[in-house]
Amino acid sequence: MSDERFPYWRCLSCGTLFIAEIPADLGRYYPKDAYAIPSGRERELAVAAERWRVQLLRGFQEPGRLVEIGPGFGLFAQAAVEAGFDVSVVDMDANATEHLDALPGITAITSDRPAEVLAGLPQSRAIVLWHTIEHLPDPAGLLAAAAANLEPGGLLALAAPNPGSLQFRLLGARWLHLDAPRHLRLVPAEALVERARRLGLRQLTMTSSDPTGFLCNRSGWQWAGRRPLASHTPSRAWTLFTGVLTRALRPIERRGHNGTTYTAVFEKPPVGKA
Repeated sequence: MSDERFPYWRCLSCGTLFIAEIPADLGRYYPKDAYAIPSGRERELAVAAERWRVQLLRGFQEPGRLVEIGPGFGLFAQAAVEAGFDVSVVDMDANATEHLDALPGITAITSDRPAEVLAGLPQSRAIVLWHTIEHLPDPAGLLAAAAANLEPGGLLALAAPNPGSLQFRLLGARWLHLDAPRHLRLVPAEALVERARRLGLRQLTMTSSDPTGFLCNRSGWQWAGRRPLASHTPSRAWTLFTGVLTRALRPIERRGHNGTTYTAVFEKPPVGKA
């Protein structure tokens, strides 16, 4: 979190929120402990929490070659390896990729140009971007590279903040995911579906009511009480209040695409089934 101000603009055509002037030294806005890798029992539980995403993919496709862009701690990547996927990950942080490359079954690639990396890789059964596109200056370019890399019948799965959410409509500038300047582009679900359609991908599922989304809903309401100072800890009263608020608003946030994040899966149609 920075005290600097980075105004967001909205595209009148597709509704995407974007920062007009991206800092040249964007890396300094990421905390140095961003890759404090969990270990032991903590990591086991965190990997287990990612298995619903693996099952989401398995509901549409058998294991094969999978590429994850922006793997973070590698929790999903590890869960995918356990499920039988052949996993490669791409990240710009060399410390992270060094750690992930040492994990069984994972090949890590260090690069801040994931679209170029995908262009040089074999075709993939699945490409995943869990809360990655909001960090990219050109998400459309990466989506195009992913669509081109997928094998027929392959899956593109992603999760992202939802600028059409109830939280954003109510909280405005206090919404957690207006995390400037790290969140460069916030793409509405409808705009993502249209972009995928133009790339020849068909939507299989879209939800803002997945397990991680529920956690994001609660943290979003809690975070609204922390700003503008990231170091400020919410009071016990505020924590209790947001817990009640989360439960009260859950029926609304479960409806349609009102949750604060969304998860989507698209398919590159098999040959002859466009």
